[in-house]
Amino acid sequence: MNPVEQLKSEYESIAEYLKSNNEISLFSDLNKNFRKVLLLSAGSYFEHTVTSILSEFVRAKSEDERIVNFLEKQAISGKYHQLFSWGSKDKPEEPGKNANVFFKLFGDDFKAAIDGELKAKNGETAAETAKREEINLSIAAFIEIGHLRNILVHSNFADYNYDQKTTDEIFELFKRAEPFIEYLREKLA
Repeated sequence: MNPVEQLKSEYESIAEYLKSNNEISLFSDLNKNFRKVLLLSAGSYFEHTVTSILSEFVRAKSEDERIVNFLEKQAISGKYHQLFSWGSKDKPEEPGKNANVFFKLFGDDFKAAIDGELKAKNGETAAETAKREEINLSIAAFIEIGHLRNILVHSNFADYNYDQKTTDEIFELFKRAEPFIEYLREKLA
């Protein structure tokens, strides 16, 4: 169980306790605040995971520790927000469309190869279609989480009223985004 799943499990235990004790007002407050915490946690989890994948990639591709250190400090650490086109600032309903900015960082050939994988092809099997669609949906979910996380982080977090998605919808978005992480691991192996 990853930390976001653990957090959701703890929330469910608290929510069940409050509901069973007829503490509806406290349950409402818990749900209102937990949505933001879950969203921030999911985004932070993905940031940590993606930057770890990038560091592993750099270490695997370079024998020179100086290059590794330079890239970790100048291209990875603290640069996550620049790796993707997250979406329209202060507009939760307008996340970015894809991960093309990220893929292009690895060169035109890499981006073209990914484009080829993620676009429909004549004659693809049902399994190939399902896999391609899963990754595209996963990328969209990943970008949406990052986009919403940025809005929360750059707003007055404590005062920001985030009610566009329920706790369960945020968690479903997180679960839908997870295959993108495995896709990145595979592509950067």
